[in-house]
Amino acid sequence: MAELVRDLPGLKSVTGVWRLAEQWLAAGDSERVAELGVRLVAEYRGREHELWQYVRLRDGLLRLLARTPGPGQVLATGRLAQALDGSYFPSLAASLLVSAQQPADLAVLFSDGADGPDELRACLVQELVVRGVDLAGLPQVANWAGASRQGHGRFAWLPLSRAEFELGHPVPARFPDGESRTRQEALTWHSGSAPVPLPGVRETTTPATGELIAAAARNWAEDSNGWLEARVFEFVEPLAAAGLPAALGTIGLECTAVAAQVSLGRCFPVEVWEVLFNAAAEGGAYESAEYGAHGRLAAWRSLAGLTGVAEGTPVAEVEALVAAYRWYGFDSDSGWLRHQGWDLAVVALSPNGRRLAVLAATDTP
Repeated sequence: MAELVRDLPGLKSVTGVWRLAEQWLAAGDSERVAELGVRLVAEYRGREHELWQYVRLRDGLLRLLARTPGPGQVLATGRLAQALDGSYFPSLAASLLVSAQQPADLAVLFSDGADGPDELRACLVQELVVRGVDLAGLPQVANWAGASRQGHGRFAWLPLSRAEFELGHPVPARFPDGESRTRQEALTWHSGSAPVPLPGVRETTTPATGELIAAAARNWAEDSNGWLEARVFEFVEPLAAAGLPAALGTIGLECTAVAAQVSLGRCFPVEVWEVLFNAAAEGGAYESAEYGAHGRLAAWRSLAGLTGVAEGTPVAEVEALVAAYRWYGFDSDSGWLRHQGWDLAVVALSPNGRRLAVLAATDTP
């Protein structure tokens, strides 16, 4: 194995090493595969930009172990994730493990003495929750999650079961106020039409609120090729739903700055959740996925910002506000949204009709 590690930079192909790792795994020696990965990390960490061979094997070995069913492979994945450390690889490993392994086999990572960073365990807990796994059926996992909630700050805020809007479709036929989903009023504004009377308005976006609202699409702008806008406005009087398109077209948003038309459609919290979660978990046009655990955290943070509460507000309060707010998706012909598969445009209107929060994001390959 020492020769494999030493000779790696001179290889023109890693196929031979890859096949050897597959043979070890087929023979039941997942620990040997993990050992190769650990040694590669120890030798070549920090040289990713110059050694494509290292990057390909590092990522490939992690995926190979995580995707091969069995508790031995789960433990070996934990060991390699421990060596890789950071936040990206535990998040990736957790997503791979939950997708390929039986939940009961994942419990070995929560036993005393098991290798693996706590970040991996915390991500596994959230990945299981995202998939609707009842943690009560996994006592080791549930006990760890309960005992570690204060010590694992980022995820301690999240509930260990899904909110109603996280459960997915089917979408109800009517909104809480009785409006039909399929027969809702068309909401469209044209720049050349007669001015729509709007209440006085001022922007109230703070850096903290803007960052919170943008959480679900942050990776599109920072890790891919996209851009986003997260803004909050306060009206002196309630804004009627009929005035929403005109408001979006005239209050100074960048995403509608040169729009000749703005259109809106009302949507349910479950639809908003799906958009926010997918944006964060799947990422944008390039490698910017945050996977299920961090994707769930980012989507909840965006909901907190959109509904006007501070970070860390109890999720039960956020959930209640999400149910009380009116939600819309919107589009315009401004060209700001690229319409190439990665677009997000959400409006949140407070129950009293005076607070309007907007999150828009787009990405392009």
